[in-house]
Amino acid sequence: MERNESALKDHLSLTERVYMTLRQMILNMELPPGTRLKDIELAKKLGVSNTPLREAMRWLAADSLVESVPRRGTFVKRLTAEESGRLYEIREALEVLAARLAAERATAEALARISETASGHLKAVESGNVQEYLALDRQFHTLIAEGSKNEILVSMLNLIADRIYIVRRLTSNVEKDFLTSREHMEIAEALSRRDGERAAELIQKHIRRHGGRVHEFLKSDAGGLFTKSPSDLET
Repeated sequence: MERNESALKDHLSLTERVYMTLRQMILNMELPPGTRLKDIELAKKLGVSNTPLREAMRWLAADSLVESVPRRGTFVKRLTAEESGRLYEIREALEVLAARLAAERATAEALARISETASGHLKAVESGNVQEYLALDRQFHTLIAEGSKNEILVSMLNLIADRIYIVRRLTSNVEKDFLTSREHMEIAEALSRRDGERAAELIQKHIRRHGGRVHEFLKSDAGGLFTKSPSDLET
């Protein structure tokens, strides 16, 4: 497996490698929301020229992970409470559809992986391993989307997930994430029975609850990490 991943990286273009590196730095909060992305500094840090860096930045802008502010520069994009509401409206609709389709179309092996991931998430929450359970949380939802056998749906949910993942890291709370784990187990159980309507009902409730949690966090973001306007961004 490691050899296959290494071979894949060898075939990626320089721009693709820069894009993947910057994307991971943004998702891991090494480049937190509002950070100004300076071409010269980043190019030096990554050991590349400005050309692949600027192209990678354009890709990140298309993913809504970075934004250009006229006469100020390029910044890691913030997520506002209003925007989170719009994202969660879309996410809810897509994930409800994904659950219905996965119950109908997913293979037995795929459904088993969904159940295993739900169990793994619970164990990670119990152990307090935040990094692991956040990764498993995202994997759980990705597996359901993939079970829908609809590549466009998977792509759309991945784009939304990148935006949400950043703020998700800051809203992690073991007590509340135990509830998330229990909801995952219920959703996985409904899918294993191929009860699409029940799975859709459960995942809708799950997404709405979490969307409300994120919305409240963003509204109360006293430090302004997510809520400052572009005119307040650092220079």
